Amino acid sequence: MFVNNYKINLSTLASGTTATTINIPINMEFQIVDQSDLIERVFVKTEVEKAINPIIDYEKVRFTPTDSSLNIINSITYNLNLNGLVTYGAIGFTDDDIKFNKGNFKETFLELSFYDTDNPMTQKLVSYITLFSTLTNTDLLPINSSMAGQPKPATQIGLSFTVSNPKLNPMGNAQGYYIYDYKDEVNIGEFKYLYMKASFKNAKTGKNLNLMVESTPSSIDQLIHKLYTRYKLIRTTNSFYYQIDNTYHGNGTSGSNNVAYSTNNITINLYQILAL
Repeated sequence: MFVNNYKINLSTLASGTTATTINIPINMEFQIVDQSDLIERVFVKTEVEKAINPIIDYEKVRFTPTDSSLNIINSITYNLNLNGLVTYGAIGFTDDDIKFNKGNFKETFLELSFYDTDNPMTQKLVSYITLFSTLTNTDLLPINSSMAGQPKPATQIGLSFTVSNPKLNPMGNAQGYYIYDYKDEVNIGEFKYLYMKASFKNAKTGKNLNLMVESTPSSIDQLIHKLYTRYKLIRTTNSFYYQIDNTYHGNGTSGSNNVAYSTNNITINLYQILAL
């Protein structure tokens, strides 16, 4: 530190001088020499940032289903096979249960749970979709029938859940057609995966059946790789889309494909879990 240096030579003082004064300015303000910038940059700003809560964007956006060319899909159908049983009649429902829309029918549902990974040890539940039992036009007797518009027999109504584009089919079931996720989870030009695991809740019997993506039994150690269907969330400069992966088999394992694309439709086959 540099200071002013004063020398007093007594021989230069006039004879008889009795008092001599020197003015020394004193600054009472605290001053840190050569350290203020460092403290401001390293300590003050760092602690201020710690004290401010991070900005979290909780806005969710809607992802629309498409094929690999980003052409919008009109409908998605989930077909269930419960150990060979593929109709409501086969799993205990009567014609009247369906005809009169009884509680045991309308409260039976397919639940789709979406996770951030297919590793059960680390995965987190992101969201879920509940698809309740409803009738579609294909479940009704044809116009030329004497009972046109009435539901078909329970043994002819398949265990399937179809969701459709509400803009093209306003009378259909739109619940589950779109997927919703946080806007800042996917950047423009990038994508993320979600892993769907399905279960079927039968209000007629009270049973809860977990489902897998293959019709053939698997050993316990391989079963974990047969539980998930992978969804790919994509963001472009214009919108948000998702695709259902028809090549994913889980951790690189081989297996049958449960996802099929057709004109404007995706079919997903789900099977009751059977373990060896």
